[in-house]
Amino acid sequence: MEVWNNVFTQFDNDGHGNYTELSQKNIDTGMGLERLAVVVQDVDSVFDIDTMKAIRDRICQIAKVEYETDPVKDVSIRLITDHIRSTTFMISDGILPSNEGRGYVLRRLIRRAARHGRLLGIRDKFMAALSETVIDESKDGYPELEEKRAFILNVLTQEEDKFDKTIDQGLSILNQMEAEMKAAGTTELSGENAFKLYDTFGFPVDLTQEILEEKGFTIDEAGFGVCMQRQKEMARKARKVTNYMGADVTVYESIDPAITTQFVGYDRLQHNSKVTVLTTETELVEALTDGQNGTIIVEETPFYATMGGQNADTGVITTADGSFEVKDTAKLLGGKVGHIGTVTKGMIKVGDIATLTVDSTKRGDTCKNHSATHLLHKALREVLGSHVEQSGSYVDGERLRFDFSHFAAMTGEELERVEQIVNEQIGAGLPVVTEVMNIEDARKTGAMALFGEKYGEEVRVVKMGDFSVELCGGTHVANTASISAFKILSENGIAAGVRRIEALTGNGVFAYYKGVERTLEEAAKVLKATPATLVEKCEHMTAEMKALASELESMKAKAAKEALGDVTDAVVEVKGVKLLATSVDNVDMNGLRDLGDQLKEKLGEGVVVLLSALNGKVNMIAMATEGALARGAHAGNLIKGIAGKVGGGGGGRPNMAQAGGKNPAGIPECIAEAAKVLEGQLK
Repeated sequence: MEVWNNVFTQFDNDGHGNYTELSQKNIDTGMGLERLAVVVQDVDSVFDIDTMKAIRDRICQIAKVEYETDPVKDVSIRLITDHIRSTTFMISDGILPSNEGRGYVLRRLIRRAARHGRLLGIRDKFMAALSETVIDESKDGYPELEEKRAFILNVLTQEEDKFDKTIDQGLSILNQMEAEMKAAGTTELSGENAFKLYDTFGFPVDLTQEILEEKGFTIDEAGFGVCMQRQKEMARKARKVTNYMGADVTVYESIDPAITTQFVGYDRLQHNSKVTVLTTETELVEALTDGQNGTIIVEETPFYATMGGQNADTGVITTADGSFEVKDTAKLLGGKVGHIGTVTKGMIKVGDIATLTVDSTKRGDTCKNHSATHLLHKALREVLGSHVEQSGSYVDGERLRFDFSHFAAMTGEELERVEQIVNEQIGAGLPVVTEVMNIEDARKTGAMALFGEKYGEEVRVVKMGDFSVELCGGTHVANTASISAFKILSENGIAAGVRRIEALTGNGVFAYYKGVERTLEEAAKVLKATPATLVEKCEHMTAEMKALASELESMKAKAAKEALGDVTDAVVEVKGVKLLATSVDNVDMNGLRDLGDQLKEKLGEGVVVLLSALNGKVNMIAMATEGALARGAHAGNLIKGIAGKVGGGGGGRPNMAQAGGKNPAGIPECIAEAAKVLEGQLK
């Protein structure tokens, strides 16, 4: 067994056989913690060291099996031991199961482990219970595991639950496919069938491959790839394809790579700079004239381009000869910023000195919303737990949207508490301080970073008093008091384990409450009340409506009974069982059920069939008493047997069934057919 494998890193290979000596050389021993533990603890493998053995033993306990008695089962035990450690740590790092990237790797590991649990005879969910052991064994060295315990267990439980719902059905389908392959004399599963298992039952292709390899089969991987590509192309076509101004992106790709733009808008909203590039929607040009759409690139800009969830600035660019309305600002390849819009007056030329002026109102409102997302992030962690991590955001001048990791809908009390905390920090007037520092120093401040986000050597750390510290490249208010107010509009789920909050700040909050006030006043006016007495008025009207509805139902039932008249003469006997099949006009389904109950009681024992034409359609019910059921009567089958006569269908239980139809002219035929169908049922 390999414990130590020294690798002396000395040269850089350029890929063409040329070696350059590295200025910083190093030695990689290849001896990880587990390998070292094998030596120190004097055991035979990593699965025998203390932390791994605890997990291994827990698996054996759950599966009621013994390690090292069956080599096949040992493989499953070791695989689950390895995978539960990996998945626990991955989830604690913020990775969630998905169908792409690292999320797909996580999903594959969970589902592979779940499947091997089945091979060991485990029928119930077990991944979360195993993860508890992983956390208990490793939390001293990795305290974040304990902090995020509930979140990790939730993710594993939900993912295993999803797979549980399809694994048995999927394995059954795979068994059928294996039988078909044997019958056809082939050992290769088609790409289409492998894709069906992936797409319909959530079987990662390597899981299908593993199952088949155990039985001597293979997969047409190329065919599977074709099916995957076809699905991606269909999904791509289904999406609305857009890019800057609807133009071909090559118009930007043809710009000199040496041209760049420096952003100077953190502390100013107006700046003079030289125009370096102009484009129309299709080509590079030397000038743009009145009415033309195009893109302007300058050396330095105060305009913030859309990135990091913050929407772009808008505004105007003016030169000595022209004026340009900036409708969007885009970050382009190679560090360039494109100001996209329309010339509103005169001409703009390459080389002009331009005055760039950002819409200060929109920028100010955007800053309020952006700063509020930082306060919201911290408040959510305080209320829900440290497992909460940002999964995405969007801020513009109107509202903010914040996506975060959490597995349950927030309660009203939780939302109220989060909103209260954010407003408290706004009211506290916290100074918002931004510092540029290297990434290591930033980490030492405790600044929250987005998991998986790529950061350069230099980062911006945004600190709001002692409450919030985050890495962020966006624009912010100078003091939280500028935000004025914060109001949560909604909270809902957007994906497994991901929730979304939408909220307002500043003037948006005041406009929102003004709208609510206006709606209350209009509602009060309609109900001849005041906003203060509106609830009381609604309660009174609701009680009145209930009383009127009850009275109406009573009157309808009485009218239906009177319209039906005395129907005892319509009762016939079918093989000794009484049958009352008749019709009444303009009665809804509820009314028919009430009539049916009354007639059934009057009949004593037997079968009641009622039909009614209402608004050009047919309502019908059938009821059978205990005595009739004992003789073989079945209301559901009776309804099915006659509903076709009125162009309808339906069914139900043996003792009561209902149906609808669209041909009232067929009601007499239904009534006549009821006796024939019932006769066929009776013993």
